[in-house]
Amino acid sequence: MLPSGGLIGDAFFMLTGYYAVRHICVRTGKNKTTESSVTPGKDEISGRPLLYCIKYTLNKLIRLFPYMAFGTVIIYILEYVNDIRLKGSVDVVDITSRSKDMLIELLYLPLTGLMGEISALNYRNAPMWYLSALLIALPVVMYLCIRLGKVFKYILVWAVPVCLQIFMLKAFNGVLPWQQFAGPVSSGYIRGISSLLMGGGIYYVSEYIRNRYNSGYTSGTADTTATADTAAKQARPDAGYGRKGNKSKAFWVFSILEVVLLIVFFGCVAVGVTGFYELAALYVIEAMFMLSLSGITFLSGLSFKHAGYLGRLSLPIYCIHWGIYRWVASFFGYLDYRAAMLLTLVLCLITAILLVAVLNRLSLHKKRA
Repeated sequence: MLPSGGLIGDAFFMLTGYYAVRHICVRTGKNKTTESSVTPGKDEISGRPLLYCIKYTLNKLIRLFPYMAFGTVIIYILEYVNDIRLKGSVDVVDITSRSKDMLIELLYLPLTGLMGEISALNYRNAPMWYLSALLIALPVVMYLCIRLGKVFKYILVWAVPVCLQIFMLKAFNGVLPWQQFAGPVSSGYIRGISSLLMGGGIYYVSEYIRNRYNSGYTSGTADTTATADTAAKQARPDAGYGRKGNKSKAFWVFSILEVVLLIVFFGCVAVGVTGFYELAALYVIEAMFMLSLSGITFLSGLSFKHAGYLGRLSLPIYCIHWGIYRWVASFFGYLDYRAAMLLTLVLCLITAILLVAVLNRLSLHKKRA
């Protein structure tokens, strides 16, 4: 919807890479704030790493499926509604073709290459490009993290994104759109793997910043009698500096820099950037997350304390926003761009809140049963 809205997809990939690498490090005892004795998942990861990575990815996609299904189905419903409005009827051939396309989208297949280049460019729900690329890219990155260890930490998360970005800049004069192809390879994989690896870099740097500047973690120790859940909470990025403790010079410097980077990021998305500037925007996002997820800045403490719920709504909103925008554009075409964006945002927020509430209620009933 926005001029450089694809950068939002990169941001989600970076966050996904961050949490995936953090998950592995906590579960294998490589996080400095935990001990290996409180990570029962270590044997499972080391025993069957590829299977573990695939299960982790599928669990994430399954959790997002209701939101993605909603966002996808309402687009196809809109097409039938528009057919009736314009033609007075719906063609049977169109129903068959659309039903096939919808099924492929709901199976997360648009960018897998299984349907060929032409059909992969014709899918209706734009956020599906993100999840379809995630289906392949995330297990690969997680597997590399488990198997290569220090090589992954000190080389891959830095060198591979730079190489992929130089390739895109030289060959295509900028970042490839998510839904296009670079020869036989989907651009979604190139951008996805690059941003997932950048997310790994975000994790390692944010951990370093937290342990270096947050007095609550400088000792690098943890309660060795804690459970795995407690250990994971000790490693959370919302664990301290921004909300309490001495606000040193580093706190204010990092907080101001975080705000500047946040403004630059939203400016790039809203105004639109291309070529070298679009690649530079990726590193603005990376640096912003390094500070925010370290937990030592003002906004990081504020966001986790007061806006955590809104943060949990971000992915559901992302999954449904394109479908809702299509409805707004179809029935409120007389609105100018800004008004249409505002209406879309409000409707996305209300819809996401309702969907999350319904799914939480269903989950609660299922547990009781």
